[in-house]
Amino acid sequence: MLILERSEFSKDPEKLKIHNIDWRGEYIGSSNLLIFPKSVVKLSKILKFCQQKKITVVPQGGNTGLVGGAVPRKGKSDVIVNLSKLNKIREIDSIGNSITVEGGCILDDIKKKLQLHNLEFPLSLGSRGNCQIGGNISTNAGGVNVIKYGSIRQNILGLEAVLADGTIFNSLKNVKKNNTGLDMKQLLIGSEGILGIITAATIKVYPLPKEKVVIWSSFANFEQVLNFYVYLTKKFNNLITSFEFMNKESIEVLEQNEIQLKNLKRNECYCLVEISNFQFVKNFNEFVSSSIDFNLLETDDVIISKSENENKILWNYRESIPLAEKKEEFIIPHDISIPLNNISKFVFTTTKIIKKYNKSCKVINFGHLGDNNLHFNVLINKFSSNKKNQIRKSINRIVFDNVKKYGGVISAEHGIGQLRRSELKIQKDISEIKIMKKIKKLFDPANILNQGKVI
Repeated sequence: MLILERSEFSKDPEKLKIHNIDWRGEYIGSSNLLIFPKSVVKLSKILKFCQQKKITVVPQGGNTGLVGGAVPRKGKSDVIVNLSKLNKIREIDSIGNSITVEGGCILDDIKKKLQLHNLEFPLSLGSRGNCQIGGNISTNAGGVNVIKYGSIRQNILGLEAVLADGTIFNSLKNVKKNNTGLDMKQLLIGSEGILGIITAATIKVYPLPKEKVVIWSSFANFEQVLNFYVYLTKKFNNLITSFEFMNKESIEVLEQNEIQLKNLKRNECYCLVEISNFQFVKNFNEFVSSSIDFNLLETDDVIISKSENENKILWNYRESIPLAEKKEEFIIPHDISIPLNNISKFVFTTTKIIKKYNKSCKVINFGHLGDNNLHFNVLINKFSSNKKNQIRKSINRIVFDNVKKYGGVISAEHGIGQLRRSELKIQKDISEIKIMKKIKKLFDPANILNQGKVI
């Protein structure tokens, strides 16, 4: 028998309503039970019981995902297991530069705690005020700092998780080199909750930058953006922590729905670059300004921030684009990664084909150019409701065919979830899919974890 404390579960329809729907409002589940385990041991008992009774479980963190991976299925009786009460920071190692946190910790809380120790967490997302680190790890989150620190996968030293049968997998090592056989944690990272529920992790941290400078630039075309990228990466190398791209349409949707840009010149393309000093440089802002040869840039407008407040204002423009998109009626999202040497061809060709398919379409193209990741989202202005599925399939086919043509992948950082499950066969070879299914069966023979997601 499984005994839960009153504070560890809820059947309240209002609470369930919040946890049964994804951030975009695209997926609505039918769960009637929400569980908040208070300990890893309790979570182990819950999963053991659910496996014995063949009760399907949906692991859930902050529920900020964009592919429906953390919401229950419609018409099913999945139980939601939310990790928000497993939220302790277990240890900060300022000698080895690492932190051990539980899966339910809010990302922004971790970052603020580390700042008190003059340390920087490698991951930063627009949803950092709500997303939980367990969810970040289970989707191998990327974010805006991958160009500097790499994805979350590259920063995890050790992991703790509860498997489908209740087994507690504990490999919270705090060493940077570990060559003792198969690295089991790498299977759990990015597995989207289909192999186990991540309860804690030991993660690398870095010295806190003493100063940050943001460069906002506008350009007449995408080729100029790439030229600027090549120039800056050669000039500043590992001082660059972010390189973000936005096209004209993404700024237009931002101004229509969320926020107005002030004192910034309008153009076809924009980029936001953050440069950080990790060694003390006197007058770092002047150092950045004097290091850029403006005569070499085919750019009409370059703004270099002069204060932390200006940094925040410029970052707010970039991070508010998804909030603005959410207010539009019909957007078809894509989270893709394209090799930089093909990215210009992909953007030009794919946009042209989409416009030919439907003249009223707008491509809202923005993302983390520093790691090849574009959010190539298509806004449909004119459509009939009964043709939405047909339009979505046609647009997806155009985008994904060109992603494959230009050597990219269909999911860069959001994962597969429910949204991209049917398209996974485009990306993966049949043999890869078979191996993934065998691994799933080995970890979860009763198939209780996150059914209907990924595979």
